[in-house]
Amino acid sequence: MIIIRLLGGAKRAVGSPSLEFDRAQATVSDVLVHLQKVAKEPRMLQPGNLIIAVNGVDSQAISGQDTQVSDGDTVTVVTVVHGG
Repeated sequence: MIIIRLLGGAKRAVGSPSLEFDRAQATVSDVLVHLQKVAKEPRMLQPGNLIIAVNGVDSQAISGQDTQVSDGDTVTVVTVVHGG
């Protein structure tokens, strides 16, 4: 089981602070597809507007959306706030 923590706008988009993703292995891309399916407001979950960490490490510093996630890992999704 992979734990998905949602912060900021991601939490509002899904309607919950966390979810369980019942997979033994996945990629960050798989997690995003899952979130899009369960979100109340999927447009808020565009990959370019998110910071995604796997066990506290920014996935962009690993392999981006191809970053592997395994059973017991925690994926944290945070929306990026844009100023004007």
